[in-house]
Amino acid sequence: MKTKLVQTTIFVMFLSLIFKSSIVTTELKYALETFLWILFPSIFPFFLIGNLLIEYNFINILNKLLSKITTKIFHTTSTASFVILMSMVSGFPSGAKYIRDLYDKNMLSLEQANYLITFTHFANPLFVLTVTKNLFNNTNISILILISMYLSNLLIGIITRPKKIDQTIKMELNKVPNFSDALTNSIKSSFELLLLILGNTCFFFLLSRLLTTYFNYNQFINIIINGFFDITKGIQSISILSTTTIFKGILILTFICFGGINIHMQVKNIISNTNISYKNFLLGRICQIAISIFIFFIAYQGMF
Repeated sequence: MKTKLVQTTIFVMFLSLIFKSSIVTTELKYALETFLWILFPSIFPFFLIGNLLIEYNFINILNKLLSKITTKIFHTTSTASFVILMSMVSGFPSGAKYIRDLYDKNMLSLEQANYLITFTHFANPLFVLTVTKNLFNNTNISILILISMYLSNLLIGIITRPKKIDQTIKMELNKVPNFSDALTNSIKSSFELLLLILGNTCFFFLLSRLLTTYFNYNQFINIIINGFFDITKGIQSISILSTTTIFKGILILTFICFGGINIHMQVKNIISNTNISYKNFLLGRICQIAISIFIFFIAYQGMF
């Protein structure tokens, strides 16, 4: 049944290339512009610098600074502090990326990797502020959305933390490469992931547009479809919705915390050929939606 559904979807998209070519072209241009002007500027610098930090053993410096905090709060070895911090500032899917990188380098155990992937799903703060700036007249609401996202994930990390600290992984210093090699490798690694993001963005922008074109949904259902497939398009489409500010904030949080099928496909691709559990990632997103909405609702009532 799943295979037939995928086959049907792909065949309909193929027919659309022929009979709905103007819609396809317009939507792909829109997806490309979104990637170039919103996603790329907010993601690429963090991916590049993050890779360089790993190459130059910055993890060890960070471990010395944060190991006591990380160990006490999350019951993980100090290596996890790098993943948590970088995922918070870089935005998804960097959490999965750094978990996979450190797991491949034997700097994270499988147990720690499966634990970390449940709560290291953070939106890039620049991305959130950029896509929500035209939705609210008050930037405090955008900041409240960010705080709700951060707190919900950290609470999940505390609630689901392992009982004992895994000390089986021992930190080893990497051989420091020359800067030219490190920069080249970091650029290649970053663009490989960015190419995946671009391809997924184009595909799911187009799929959501075709769904809303072929079927006569109402305005709200169209927004839900957009957000279900891609966060950026979902948030941007909220601007046409006439509703309360708090409801818009809840919708945005839902899209961000779930991640959209676009992000889920990226994460599955990143952790493919490993034993890292996608199920843990999915369950984390469901829990994050509920917790973040609760935090946002309570805080919004108190502030406004």
